[in-house]
Amino acid sequence: MKWPYSFGVFRYVHDAVTQEFVNIGVAVCSPEAGYFRARCTGDSARIARTFEAIDAGAFRELVRHIEEQLNASNATAAQVVLESGVAAMLPRDDGAIQFASGGVGLSADLAQALQQLFAPYVERYA
Repeated sequence: MKWPYSFGVFRYVHDAVTQEFVNIGVAVCSPEAGYFRARCTGDSARIARTFEAIDAGAFRELVRHIEEQLNASNATAAQVVLESGVAAMLPRDDGAIQFASGGVGLSADLAQALQQLFAPYVERYA
């Protein structure tokens, strides 16, 4: 059976005014399948090359925390949509880590869909 899903992209936004960003992760949600997972990169080298020095340890810790918190919420995925699940963790503000809705899809293997989205949106320019 194929499950409908929605996905979004986590971004490191260097400057709130210019809105320049580097994608750092993706999240996939399928309430029908009870699936809600996120995958983020802990590699800050691309951010440092693009903008300026970044505290690599603090960045890794932050994205690991985001990923762990969202993945722990998997049990309640059937009651949430992607944006509200992420909004509970990352409110819309001028913070450096932001979330943008990406789109929708259909997949028999949602874990594989997460990986297939991570590759072009995050790893592509690593």
